[in-house]
Amino acid sequence: MSHPHSSTVRRLLSIIAIAPVLASAETVDLATALRLGGANNLDVELARNTVRQAEAKHAETRSRLFPWFTVGAGYRRLDGNTQDTPGNITDVSKQSYQGGLGVVADVRIGEAIYQSLAAKQRATAASHALESARRNLNAEISAAYFNLLKAQAAMRVNEQSKSLTADYENQVTAAVAAGVAFEADQFRARAQVLRHDLATRKALEDIQLASARLCELLRLPGGLDLRGADHELVPLDFTPPDANLKEMVGRALDRRPELRSREAMLEAARLDTEATVKGPLIPDLSLRANTGGLGGGKNGATGNFDDSSEFIVGLGWRFGPGGIFDSARIASAQSAREQESILLEKTRLRITREVLEAIARVRSIDARLATTRRLLEASEKSWQLSRDRGATGVGGVLETLRAEEDLSFARLAWFELVADYNKAQAELRRACGG
Repeated sequence: MSHPHSSTVRRLLSIIAIAPVLASAETVDLATALRLGGANNLDVELARNTVRQAEAKHAETRSRLFPWFTVGAGYRRLDGNTQDTPGNITDVSKQSYQGGLGVVADVRIGEAIYQSLAAKQRATAASHALESARRNLNAEISAAYFNLLKAQAAMRVNEQSKSLTADYENQVTAAVAAGVAFEADQFRARAQVLRHDLATRKALEDIQLASARLCELLRLPGGLDLRGADHELVPLDFTPPDANLKEMVGRALDRRPELRSREAMLEAARLDTEATVKGPLIPDLSLRANTGGLGGGKNGATGNFDDSSEFIVGLGWRFGPGGIFDSARIASAQSAREQESILLEKTRLRITREVLEAIARVRSIDARLATTRRLLEASEKSWQLSRDRGATGVGGVLETLRAEEDLSFARLAWFELVADYNKAQAELRRACGG
């Protein structure tokens, strides 16, 4: 769908002289910038690393449900007094050596199960947080890109206005030399040229600042000078300004990954709470199993090595701290769950506010675009009539300069609003979960 203001933008771009600011500048379009940002941005990489950590934590908690294995050998030597089982002290000289395979398990089954489930929810939350980081980055890159286009448009407008005023200054200078114009008019025209020159230099600074910001977001090499594709400075239509507000809020609450992340964190907190209440009711498991060989004997005997096996298994319940009736641990887990519930509600309210703010901004700028389009048409007509009138010797220099100033203001205002409108559209798209 074509935006009602698009034709005005294209007409302006076609009549404004396009001059390269720096020959070494690299041109990038919005799609390329978004692709580079998704691949290179450090904030996104940090979010990816958080996902990897959460997944590794989940794998670690699952491993606690399984026993571990040991393989090895040992040697023991005892000389001198020792105490036997009945309690007698005897003088001995003996040795033993052994080797084999062992299986060991010390599992708090209930805690391990709930920790694994909670870790899985936290990994899910981290995945949604990664998606949120990507979407936030897209909106941030879009804003930086349109700031660059806005600065470029301001540069072109001021350059053309400076050129028009300089031409008029030359005409007034010639008229002053011929004695048919006031010298003050010549200096008025000269002052107008200098004002445009100052604005041009400021626009160049804004271009360089916007380029640096975009390079930072895209993680591009230092010193790279970026320029945006000028034809992309047209009003975007991600969401029409007259879209239904209730539907947009509902869409945002359904799609925003931040909300899914907080819901997963709340579920993890709920599982942590259950782990403190129900987990200790599941008995702990203790297992020892060894198989291999044992040899040795009195003094230096070594010739009686043979098979040896041992198996021990036990179940038990823990009471007190870390087990059943641990009221402090239960209260701490319940408090954490309540906190996650509050954070979830705060996230819902924040998302709703962001949608309301974004649509209000889009509607406001859209209305201002309509007014600015009329202002631009009136300023262009006023400028043309003033120039025609001045050519006949009827109009005044001040009138012509004022008309040119009004035209320059209208053009700058137009491009600034188009850039702000596109930034607002990108923010609205993000706010609605796009």
